[in-house]
Parts: sequence; C-alpha cells; structure tokens
Amino acid sequence: MRYERPRASAVLFASVVGATTVLAGAVPAASAAPSPKVQNPGLEKVGGGLPSCWARYTTGNNTGTIGTVKGGQKSARGATVNITRYRGGFKALLQSTNCAVKVTPGKRYDLQLAYRSTSGKTALTVFRQKKNGKWVKWHTFPYLPAAKGFRLSVGRTPPVPAGTRAVRFGQALHDTGTLTTDNYKIAPAKGTAKCVGSECTKGHWTVEDFGDGGVRAIHSVLLHNGKVLLIAGSGNGEARFRRGEFVTKVYDPKTNKFTNVPTPYDMFCAGHVQLPDGRVLVVSGTAEYAGYAGGVTEDGIPYTYEYQGWRGSRNSYIFDPKTNRYTKVNDLVDGHWYPSATLLGNGDVYSVGGYNYARGGDEESVVSPYSERFSWKTRRWLGDAAVPETGINWATYPSLVLAANGKLFYNGSSVFSYPRYYGNGNIVGPGYLDPNTGAYAELGGTPDNPNDNAGLRYPYARDQSAALLLPPAQDQRVMVIGGKNFADPNGTGLRATDVIDLRKGAAARYAKGPNLPYGTVEIGGNYTPQGGGAGKVYVSAVILADGTVFETGGSQQNRAEHVHEASILDPSKATAAMKWKPVASDPVSRTYHSSAVLLPDGRVLAVGSNPDIPVPEDGNDSYFDTRISIYHPPYLYKKGEAPKVTKVVKGWKYGAKPVITTSAAITSASLVRPIAVTHSSDPNQRSVRLPVKALGKNRYRLTLTGNRNIAPPGWYMLFVKTKSGKPSQATWIHIG
Repeated sequence: MRYERPRASAVLFASVVGATTVLAGAVPAASAAPSPKVQNPGLEKVGGGLPSCWARYTTGNNTGTIGTVKGGQKSARGATVNITRYRGGFKALLQSTNCAVKVTPGKRYDLQLAYRSTSGKTALTVFRQKKNGKWVKWHTFPYLPAAKGFRLSVGRTPPVPAGTRAVRFGQALHDTGTLTTDNYKIAPAKGTAKCVGSECTKGHWTVEDFGDGGVRAIHSVLLHNGKVLLIAGSGNGEARFRRGEFVTKVYDPKTNKFTNVPTPYDMFCAGHVQLPDGRVLVVSGTAEYAGYAGGVTEDGIPYTYEYQGWRGSRNSYIFDPKTNRYTKVNDLVDGHWYPSATLLGNGDVYSVGGYNYARGGDEESVVSPYSERFSWKTRRWLGDAAVPETGINWATYPSLVLAANGKLFYNGSSVFSYPRYYGNGNIVGPGYLDPNTGAYAELGGTPDNPNDNAGLRYPYARDQSAALLLPPAQDQRVMVIGGKNFADPNGTGLRATDVIDLRKGAAARYAKGPNLPYGTVEIGGNYTPQGGGAGKVYVSAVILADGTVFETGGSQQNRAEHVHEASILDPSKATAAMKWKPVASDPVSRTYHSSAVLLPDGRVLAVGSNPDIPVPEDGNDSYFDTRISIYHPPYLYKKGEAPKVTKVVKGWKYGAKPVITTSAAITSASLVRPIAVTHSSDPNQRSVRLPVKALGKNRYRLTLTGNRNIAPPGWYMLFVKTKSGKPSQATWIHIG
C-alpha cells in the first residue's frame, strides 16, 4: 500500500472487496456527530494540486494519477482518478484524516456523490476510524456501470459500529480507465434508502477480460468454498485434443484470479454432479473427436475416409475442492459423450445417454444403451448387471429431475435431438423413470404415442433448451425454456416456456408459460420464428438468492444471431399470471458452451461462448470467448441493509428445526443448491423453502423437509430475506 500525504489536507479512498485496508492518520475529535458534514464537498477549493481536505489513496498493483480536472458536475472543478496499468487493488479520492466526517455509533448514514467513468468497475466505499485511531475498510457497495455523463452514486451504510470515531468515503476505481467525481454529501438516514438509475430495477453487469489467460469454460460448478470450477478439457479444439492439452481452472470471484488444475483426460462434454460431501463427480468426456480421416494417394491425390463420429470416454474422476486435484474412480460400463448426471435421494448418481465408446458399424456416433449408477455407499460405479436398462435411446444430456416421489422426471429437454424408444423410434414423451427398476411411464396416457407429450408444446424443438425445478422445490413445478429444432435449418429459437405441476400425479400436464420477451428482434434470411417470435436456444436459467429465476444469454440460431437480453421471473405466481421482466443485458454474447452460476454473494457469473466464427488457422481450432461477466441483480439495491446470519449450526439432519440468529428482521429463508451446469443443463438445481417461525430478538426457528428427494444430500447456500425482498449473502449448510 502507498499513501501520499497532501500539503493542505487530503486523502484518497479505496475499496477492496473481501479485504481489510488499514489507513494511517490523525485521530479526529469527538465520536458523537449530530450534524455530519463533508468539507469542501464540491472540490472547488484547491491546494497542492488536490482539492483541500482531500487526499490521494492507492493500494495494490496499479499505475496512474489522481488530481483535479476542469468541468465538474455543476461546477468548475471535479477530481479525476486515472489508471493506465492494472494488476490489482484500486485508486480513489477520500477525505483526508483531519477532515474526516464525524459520525454517531449506532446510526446509519446516506452517502451520495456524482461520478462519470469509462470503467464499469467503480464502487462507493466507506472507511471508519476505530477507537485506537486506526482506519479500516468498513463497507463497499456494488460496482456501478460506466457513465459518459455524470450520474449519482448513492448508498445507505450499515449501523455505525461501536467505538467508531469518524468515517471517510468516496468512489474507488478497480480497473484501467478514468473516473471523475464531484459533489459529495452525507446525511443521517431517513425514510427509504435511495438507489439511482436503471440498476434500481434492472441491475447491471461488469465484465472481466483475461485475454490469453482466460479459460474455455464448457462446464461450470460452484464449489462450497465459494469458488467456481471451470472445466474446458480440450475446449472444442481438435488440435488441443491431439496435443493432450486438457484444461481445468478454479476461479475465485473475490480475487478475480485462476488456479490451474492438472486435468488427467479430456473432460470436454462430460457430465458432472456434486456429491454429498461437496466433491464433484465427472462422468465420461471425449475419447475421440468426430471428423473425416484423410490422406494422400501414391499419385498425390488427396482423399478422405468416411465420416467418423464422436466417441465417449469410459473415464470418471472426482474433483476435491480441498486439494484442487482429481482422483480416479472405476471406469463406466460404456462411454457417454453428453451424459445426464442426477443425484438421487440416497446420494447415488444416475446417468444415461450420450455417445458410446465403440461407435456404430458405420462409424457414426451412437448413443450408449447402458444406464450407469454411482454408489455413494461404495464410492464406485456399479456393474452392468446391477443397473436395469430402460430400452430407451436417451440421446444427449436428457434432463432428468429428481422428483419428490424418488423417481426421475424426464421433462422433454435435451441437447441435439431427443430420446426415442428403441422398439419403434417414437419420441419419448415427458414421464417418470424409476432408477431402481429401469421402468419408464409417460404422462398423458398411451406410451410410445408420438402425438401425446403431456401438453409440452414444440416437443421436437426443445434441443438445447433450459429446464429447471421452479422455486420452491416443494411445489414440484418444472419449467422448460426456449430451445430449437436442430433438424430444421430454417427454424429459430423458441420464445415459448411451458410449466408442469408434478403434484397432480398421473394427471399432470404442461401448461403454457410466459413467452420470453424478445419478439421484436429482427430475423434475417428465411428463418421461421417458432413459439411466437424470435426466442432463444442455448439459454441459461439460474435460481436467484431471492427465489426468482433469471434467464440470460443464448442465440436465435445455432451459434449465431445472439440475444443479449435477459429477464427475471417471479415463480410464486400462478402459471397463467407469471411474466418475464426485462433486466440489464450481458454486454458479452453468450451462445453455445455458455453457462451462468449464482454466487454466494447474490451476484451471477456468466461465462463461456463458442459461436460459429471462422478463425485463422493458427492451431486454436474454434473461436471461444473467455471473458467473464458478473451480473448485479436489482435486489442488491433494495432498501435497507442486507441481513446477515450471525448464528447457526451448519450441519442439518432431515426434518431438523434449527434456530438461527440474524442481524435484522427476516420474513423468509431458503436453501439453494450450488449450480453444476453445462449446455444449459443442470437437473440438480433447486431452491428448498424453509418455513420460518419468529422467536423474538431476531431469532428464528426454521424447518427442513424430511424428504431427501426434495433436498438431496450435500452442501447448500442458506439465504434469508427481509420484508423489502433484500437477501443475505449465503451461509453454507450441509444437509444429510
């Protein structure tokens, strides 16, 4: 850390999320302050190259300048922070120590300033002075978007901790770019906390660009340490496959850094699921790329062999977040390229589908006929004789959701084609698979009837759709979102969504859900809109911390005609009353091989994109976008301070009634299973409602379901929510 003392008085401010920064300075007088005031708030008085009562502050590894600039918000001067080289930390302008703002412990304060910035990584940050005179970072608000013209940055502080003597605040810059600020204000909190601009209702995005240091993230898994496992394998690059260049990285959203993980084989297009102990089971992957083998005759004439399809690997490994290492488990019965992977209520993992190891007699890709089951008790895959077969060609990544009855509900969503019966080739309609017997029962009456799909619209156009169990899991409503018929060259992505209530048993049928709100997008060529206008394929769907559902990314065509728009759905309403609310759009195009993950702090990470873009013949194979986007949902800006769980037992048994203590009054609580997603598919994603009973003094008794099929064993994120709808950051809880 570098600190520059100004001539007259000054200090610049900074903010590093998740870290504590200590500032040296004089001790201001008095801890009680009925009328807090920012001195020289408009930055008009200048001394020593800086506004009087202000100072430069820098921490971390970055290069740049801080000084005055002509043309403030509504005045002659403002202050500018400029970073030309960035490796970490921040720069900021902050009140100097002898001009710090006196505050009263226990009170909350509303802060405000005007800013404009070329960077979307700038945040209002507050420091406080402890009783011993030392300064520490106290609170950082979410990043704000870039702004060409001046806009406000506002925030309401938490209650001032006991022993605090004064505070300093300002806007910190955490990236290369230029930030200009002006007109600082502070006042005791009254009424409703303010937010400013579109983030109040739509949230906003920031983007991290890693250049060549990024990762081709095909698979994304939130680990119970808050980091994200990103698996590329060969990353859809045949040259990488031939070189044995297989990649896994662990990304830390707090530090914005990667850790490289040795990857033992090509996990590209594998399946994966989180085991009850929080480790990640990886299922199959790539044994051979598809393509045409070729050569040259003795006469120098080039030729090609027949087409050879993809081959799935028999390998399976477990990733341990404690060591960042893979360990091998026994091989699968067959290869499964694009397999399902669903956790059962007893901790076992069930998997079907995906291309086999041997290929077919004509060398085309062939879906494996084998069902696979990983035993949690023995930590091994069971043999062929121990797992009953289904008699179904399950295609690739069939979406099988564990239902409350312990069976797997196939909801009609898959990737590239759809399941068919081996006997007659008819499409498999939505229904229940019994993992213990292999029996499959379609909803809607007659099995093997291609015209009866339990009310699911466009059953042949649900390739690469998203499907999830809507919150709360107890309501047993499954939604299918978007998709496309890849057999139709003129078809485009669906706007359609459909919802089924599994509590209705054998009588359950899909009902029309709300269309995605993107019908006005122009479509070129001869594309035929399906489902009421231009929609999405390769869409990502994420359960948020407040129990709503967020959809983002996707494209109208196969890896082309991207749809940046995103929206949020409130699933607490009846199906007919549900509606998608448009929110801020990801600046990065997200299509094939993209995914989105809810982080423990309530933000959403979006990663990956493998559009059909020609690239130079430089050995990089297909184009891949390695930038990471972070979405800040609007609930981060709701009034009041986010509640915190201050006391809780972190190991829960089924049917338990744990008592928690919170920092503020709450109205609801839920457990969200950390996401493990690839190709728009995570059948294990769910949010479990926890009934809340108030015990007084911010103590609450929660009730966990006794049904292991509602909440399969493992690690979950506990979120609590205030009356205003503002959720806490997650507390990790182990179930089972």
